[in-house]
Amino acid sequence: NIGEKELSRPTGIAVDKLSQRIFVADSKTHQIFVFSEQGKWLKTFGGKGASKGKFNSPTHLVFKNNILHVSDTLNARIQLFTADGQWLRSFGRRGLNVGNMPRPKGIAVDSDHNIYVVESYYDHLLMFNEKGEGLMAIGGTGHKPGQFDLPAGVWIDNEDRIYVADMFNQRIAVFQ
Repeated sequence: NIGEKELSRPTGIAVDKLSQRIFVADSKTHQIFVFSEQGKWLKTFGGKGASKGKFNSPTHLVFKNNILHVSDTLNARIQLFTADGQWLRSFGRRGLNVGNMPRPKGIAVDSDHNIYVVESYYDHLLMFNEKGEGLMAIGGTGHKPGQFDLPAGVWIDNEDRIYVADMFNQRIAVFQ
């Protein structure tokens, strides 16, 4: 087992295969823990707050293109870090418009470096370019194909198929 002495409420996990490090989001301590593949605690970064590199209940993680992407859920943003935990940039904000992120959760990155974020408050899958500029929104609340009811997670395979965990619709939605 990894993190039994360090973690309080682990919610997200990502792996850097090159450095053989495991990143874990801990929503209770508002930190990202870094472990070796063997489970040895290496470092922690973050802490509660709204400034650069701080978190308010981080949940989901993805490590892609040598960048750690973090859903900073209650700060309504995505934060990006180097493999060593150095803050790079963030994007997203609260709001009432499509593309805003009052509750970002699942996060994934495709082969073109586009970032996909499950926005669970408005039931959208949001697509951003690598700079964090909004490209499109898919979904909205409902039960029909292409709609969601409390989506939570997203994953992208090697062929750029997008899988969304559509929790209350009790299904996995797949997009090409």
